[in-house]
Amino acid sequence: MFIPLGTEDAKQNFKNSALIMPSVSVGNVGQLACDLVINTLHMKKVGYFCPRCFLPVVGNNPFYTSTADKNVLSLNNEVFYSEEHNLTVIQLRSSLIKTKQNEFFNEVSKFITEFQFSKLIVLTSCHAYERSDQQIDGPSLRYLASPALQETCQDEFKMLDWKKLEERSIGYGERELFLPGSGFAKDLFRESCEKSLPVAMLMIFCSEGDNIPEAKLLADYLNQWKQITKESGSWKAPNSWVNMFGNAPPPSIY
Repeated sequence: MFIPLGTEDAKQNFKNSALIMPSVSVGNVGQLACDLVINTLHMKKVGYFCPRCFLPVVGNNPFYTSTADKNVLSLNNEVFYSEEHNLTVIQLRSSLIKTKQNEFFNEVSKFITEFQFSKLIVLTSCHAYERSDQQIDGPSLRYLASPALQETCQDEFKMLDWKKLEERSIGYGERELFLPGSGFAKDLFRESCEKSLPVAMLMIFCSEGDNIPEAKLLADYLNQWKQITKESGSWKAPNSWVNMFGNAPPPSIY
């Protein structure tokens, strides 16, 4: 489940911490938003979580600040922690293996319970072209909260004035959550509700492309709730983002 780095008492560190995790989704917005949170807060990498459930990936340290730490390896699934802000982030860098989905959900449930996290916050995105007529106007954020979390945070959500994700009709008078392009977010949310876990999902509509603006907007929404930074929009992108789209096209081609 959790593979710690070093010998620190992880249970004591994580107790009452809010756990943030992206779902690999359209535009990778949730992952980019987690990058902003990790880098802005200078969060410390403390271990790995269920790496066997995700496609294997290895690369350079995305949060490098010098040539020396640039060559530190980064894997498919890493856990970061900030004692000052009482936040924990599981950053995913590859897709969940379909046959491992149930195993991963079970491990997430055990992780939250055993390490006594206060809540799980899932960041994800959906295809903008799938929006219904009522979703076109207004803010692009939608949220969901499990009954266990709604009991303790309903006043906070009311003050934030966020829009709850609308259900979509599937015929015969039945309705269901519709989250195209959101990865495992819907299934994890449903599973968490069944297990009475305190979980919230923040979702933003977007299209594929340069999704840095959407990532910053999603991080801003998260900041409205958790007060991660004093000012919204003050996010610091990691140095690795410089190479996100490669070099600029040479002027000679025009």
